[in-house]
Amino acid sequence: MKIRSVILAFYLAVFLAAGLICRQRRRRIDMRPIRRMELARYMGLWHEIARYERPFDRRLDDIETRYTLRPDGRIEAHTTGTDLRNGRRGTIRHEIYRTTPNGRLRVTVFGFFHTDYRILELDDAYQWALVGSSMPLRLHILAREPHLNRATFRHIVSLAERRGYTLDRLRLLQTPQ
Repeated sequence: MKIRSVILAFYLAVFLAAGLICRQRRRRIDMRPIRRMELARYMGLWHEIARYERPFDRRLDDIETRYTLRPDGRIEAHTTGTDLRNGRRGTIRHEIYRTTPNGRLRVTVFGFFHTDYRILELDDAYQWALVGSSMPLRLHILAREPHLNRATFRHIVSLAERRGYTLDRLRLLQTPQ
C-alpha cells in the first residue's frame, strides 16, 4: 500500500511539473550551473532556508542535508526533515553522481529515478548556495548555518531574480536575522 502511494505521488508530481514547465517556458530562466567549485569544500551540512514548494515536500520543515564524498567518487547525501503532520524527524538517503560541467550533479531518488541538481550560485566561502535543476520547478536557498542575515538573504534572492526566477513560489523556511 505504501509503495502505491509513493508511485501515485510520483506520477502526480510529474503531471504537475509538466504543467508548470509549460507555463514557465514563456519566461527565460538561466539555469546554468556555476563553472568552478571545489567539491570537497561543498561537502558537509547544509540547512534549507527557502525553497520552491513541490507537492511532496509541503509537509516537511526544518530540512538539513549532510553531503559526504565517498572513496569511489560518488556523494552520499542524508536529508533529514520534520514531518509537520506528526512532528517526527525522518531521514532519506540519496546517492549523487558527479557530471560535467562542474556545478551539476545527478541525484538518485528511490533507487531508480534520477534528478538534476545544479549549483547556480555559491558563496566564495561556501557558506550559502542557490540550487536549482534543469527545470524551473526547483529552487533552494541553502546555508551552512540554520539562519542567514537579511542582507545575505536579499542578495541571494536578487541573484535568483536576475536569473529569471519568480519569488511568488519561494517559501521561506527560516526567518532571516
